[in-house]
Amino acid sequence: MQRFKDKVVIVSGAGSGIGQAAAIRLASEGGTVACFDVNQAGLDETINTINSEGGTAKAWLCDVSNQDAVNNAIQEVVDQYSQLNALCNIAGILRFDHTTDLKLDDWNTIINVNLTGTFLMCQAAIPHLLKTRGSIVNMASTAALGAHAWTAAYSASKGGVFSLTKCLSVEYAKQGINANSVSPASISTPMAKASVLPEGFDQSLLAKIMPFDGPPRPPSKIASVIAFLASEDADHLNGIDIRADGGIMT
Repeated sequence: MQRFKDKVVIVSGAGSGIGQAAAIRLASEGGTVACFDVNQAGLDETINTINSEGGTAKAWLCDVSNQDAVNNAIQEVVDQYSQLNALCNIAGILRFDHTTDLKLDDWNTIINVNLTGTFLMCQAAIPHLLKTRGSIVNMASTAALGAHAWTAAYSASKGGVFSLTKCLSVEYAKQGINANSVSPASISTPMAKASVLPEGFDQSLLAKIMPFDGPPRPPSKIASVIAFLASEDADHLNGIDIRADGGIMT
């Protein structure tokens, strides 16, 4: 498939995990991919992989929680490529804490990256997406849809992303933009592997976030959903959330 031939897509969080897999998938379908992340080594890995497979991508070192950095990076993408067809907001951070132990600085960091970062990226990209009747794909989570222990900040941030996406889908529908979200679970990513459960956690509560039928799936399983929602195949979908969790919330 070449659904993204002659199209330009921004992917945040492209230095690892789902963002990296999404960037590679979009490039494999012919897209020119602008890869945003704060992890230069991860960005280099993503770009090298895409280039080695014959794709087209360029890296931008960008903190999505910094408004000036976001505005400047997105403007540079449009200046270089003259258009923007899709925005995929994948950048995010996760930590587990007993809610009574959660430090305000940690709360603010998670909200600033996951929720405010998604807002800032959308705000800067929408004027350019209006010109191409483009797509927005935001990364929500099953933590936004159901109860996850020890993730007060993360769940709140992803609930905000879920609601923000619906707001944008209505506000810009008549102007040609479609905005949708994905709620993954049970995906093996560096972020998930690096997150440590809080001391003294209740083992029985883990059943809420574990898959039914084996080990977590690779990020490529979510990348395929992102590619679909960012493509013209999904141009009649607007304001929906695709729950890609192996059925654990069913």
